[in-house]
Amino acid sequence: MSEDIFSTYWYKVADLRPRIRGHSRISRHHYRGQRWYVLLDQSTGNSYRFSPAAYQIIGLMDGRRTVEELWHCAGRLYGDEAPGQGEVIGLLSKLYSADMLVCAVPADTRALLERQEKSSRAKARATLRSPFFLRLPLVDPDRFFTRTIAPVRPLFSRIGLAIWCATILIAGCLAWLHWQEMTTNIVDRVFTRNNLFLLFLIYPAVKGIHELAHGYAVKKWGGEIHEMGVMLLVFMPIPYIDASSSSSFRSRSQRMTVGAAGIGAELFLAALALFAWISLEPGIVRTIAFNIMLIGGVSTLLFNGNPLLRYDGYYILSDLLDIPNLAQRGAAYVEYLATRHLFGLTHGEPPYLAPGERFWLLTYTIASSGYRLLVYGAIILFVASKFFFIGVLLGIWGFFGMILIPVIRKTRAILSLAHAEDKRGRVLALTLLPAIGLLLFLFLIPMPHASTSEGVIWVPEESLVR
Repeated sequence: MSEDIFSTYWYKVADLRPRIRGHSRISRHHYRGQRWYVLLDQSTGNSYRFSPAAYQIIGLMDGRRTVEELWHCAGRLYGDEAPGQGEVIGLLSKLYSADMLVCAVPADTRALLERQEKSSRAKARATLRSPFFLRLPLVDPDRFFTRTIAPVRPLFSRIGLAIWCATILIAGCLAWLHWQEMTTNIVDRVFTRNNLFLLFLIYPAVKGIHELAHGYAVKKWGGEIHEMGVMLLVFMPIPYIDASSSSSFRSRSQRMTVGAAGIGAELFLAALALFAWISLEPGIVRTIAFNIMLIGGVSTLLFNGNPLLRYDGYYILSDLLDIPNLAQRGAAYVEYLATRHLFGLTHGEPPYLAPGERFWLLTYTIASSGYRLLVYGAIILFVASKFFFIGVLLGIWGFFGMILIPVIRKTRAILSLAHAEDKRGRVLALTLLPAIGLLLFLFLIPMPHASTSEGVIWVPEESLVR
């Protein structure tokens, strides 16, 4: 039985008669040999994972049984493993805030509604804190994918896979043979003003094909797509679709296929562009083919295919390791370790860990955090080298949004726990001393400074140069 068997707020929910909305669907999954249930909201595509005990309570929500009766039913079935009253209240709050619960809520439980509003505001603030990622939803494309899936369906067959593999293999061999011609003076060729303008036009088109591949893969196995829009990635407009409904698919291979569909489409498009680039004479069409190769090949493997960034490669790795919510759970586990072993706070409850998850959660969190900071730093330095003022603004925005504000929030949460255990001094010392040391290093220790510039020097006659 959970530690919070009884709750002082139980009287507020005990007599409610909840039921699950009709647009939800429940499927059974297995992660690392353990049974879980995924509840899919078909109207939004959002999915939520629950334990078997929570699923038992959800399955009995028919609008006739009270919450008190639901809790006692779970207790009879699961005994000591049944959720406590506090966990049941948390389950109801989660379902209600997700708009998946139907019941008459009395006035004294309005905190549930306020919690939903706070969650929406927090999501909006999190979007604004990132200077590299803004998402603007526009339309519901589910009807479009339903009407156009028929001619695309054969691409997801074994014959389609064989054609894709043969095309990629041939393109790889040709790329090896023409590698020197492709990479000679590549930086100067890519970052000319005219080519950057072409990249700005081509990149959204290539990513549009990428997102269509995700959508058709979801629709292939009966999923739904209810959100399509534009996201600004480092101020570059890129189309996107919400394919999160694929998380309710029981088959792990189907979920991985959805994640890999976009990468596969871009690599196939890059292979076709390579064939054209080899065959064409120098000119605008050949330059466009080269840019498609660059976007669909290099950027796809370095970003979308990289599991350390939360793009397609991350979701493929999460399904491959059989660890859902890999990034969130890894961050929670690292936070628990720091709270317990660094600050000495023993009040917090350890997160749930399935067999074999401990190593992957810790390793992934450390590697992905370092890599993200490296990528963001490289982007800021690159932008600053071209547009100094914009680069400085991005650096300040990124520092406050991705480092300072999250650190302050976590510190306040840890201090609230430390107050209960009388260890505020230790927490403040371990938190403030590294920050003060960093400020002293940045502002008081003199750093060598040098700049390099190119030019022509004319030396007058009879002059002396030192």
